[in-house]
Amino acid sequence: MFPDPPPRYLLALAGGAGSGKTTLAESLAAAHSRCALLHLDRYVHTQPERAPLVPSILGTGEVIDFSDPRSIDWQRVQQAIGEAPADELLVVEGTFALEKQIRRLARWTVYLDTPDDLRLARKTLRKIGEGADPRIGLLGYLARGREGHHRHVAPTRQTAGLVLDGTLPTKHLTDQLITHVANGAEGT
Repeated sequence: MFPDPPPRYLLALAGGAGSGKTTLAESLAAAHSRCALLHLDRYVHTQPERAPLVPSILGTGEVIDFSDPRSIDWQRVQQAIGEAPADELLVVEGTFALEKQIRRLARWTVYLDTPDDLRLARKTLRKIGEGADPRIGLLGYLARGREGHHRHVAPTRQTAGLVLDGTLPTKHLTDQLITHVANGAEGT
């Protein structure tokens, strides 16, 4: 276990779609009772005119480009961070969690590095489990997701204080993350 963090201790956890970020963040929260989670995918712009738009892969209209960090409503994210319990470790997890808006606030920055094929398989299986048509996700990956990952997400690996191997079991990754946090300061 790691010590209770001072107010506003923030851990930013990033990686590509399907890398295991949410699973790892939830595992960390289960291991530490004073941990709050903020999932960036819940902060996508609700007004499409404020987000980057691309042609729909279904051929009609435009949709928000979720492979672009401008799809996140950073103002709402900042507000949520400010409203988070001040005496808990706050884990901000998401594809774009190592963007400067979060990274500058984070004491710990972590990138979950997982090969593209494994990420795609995990994401596709998750969508099937949710009852979604896997073709839509696969077409989106081919049209924009792969390029978006290599343009916006993969480069943030270089900004992480800790890079974890996303092919390892969640328990092993959780233990590594707990040790990293327990060993003290990384950033601020």
